[in-house]
Amino acid sequence: MQPAVNRQPEMVRIIPYDAQYKQAFYDLNMAWLQAYFTVEPIHRTVLSDPEGNILAGGGEVFFALAGDRVVGTVAVRVEGGGAYELTKLGVDPAAQGGGIGRKLCETVIDWYRARPDGRRLFLETHSKLKPAMRLYEKLGFVLCANPGAGEYEGTDCYMEWRP
Repeated sequence: MQPAVNRQPEMVRIIPYDAQYKQAFYDLNMAWLQAYFTVEPIHRTVLSDPEGNILAGGGEVFFALAGDRVVGTVAVRVEGGGAYELTKLGVDPAAQGGGIGRKLCETVIDWYRARPDGRRLFLETHSKLKPAMRLYEKLGFVLCANPGAGEYEGTDCYMEWRP
């Protein structure tokens, strides 16, 4: 008789930005953008330099690691005036469906809640991304009118977190 095989998924941990995973931030997000949207110049700018475009402004990038392998990433960008954007959520297709996206979003929500000036946490997405929309709604994001023009051409939904 052979021993039972452990079929439990590898433990995933969420960590804040680490420069050694910078390329994974770029690669996961570019793969997602190329699969579903048109890559815009702003995407390349932000993804190529998260230190200058996200971290320098007071934001954060989080990585989901399974062992030493990045299986997901998300960023939170400071817009100013107490507004923060959950952005650049990407999960490796081979790891989707295991709750990694949810863990990453919950990490951003916890990070946001710790901000004393936090007045608004929002995101922009597209209505064709049904699983993402369901996840955001379960986490307390609601569809709202976009108070700005929207940064990306490939989005048609603006959502704010309303716990």
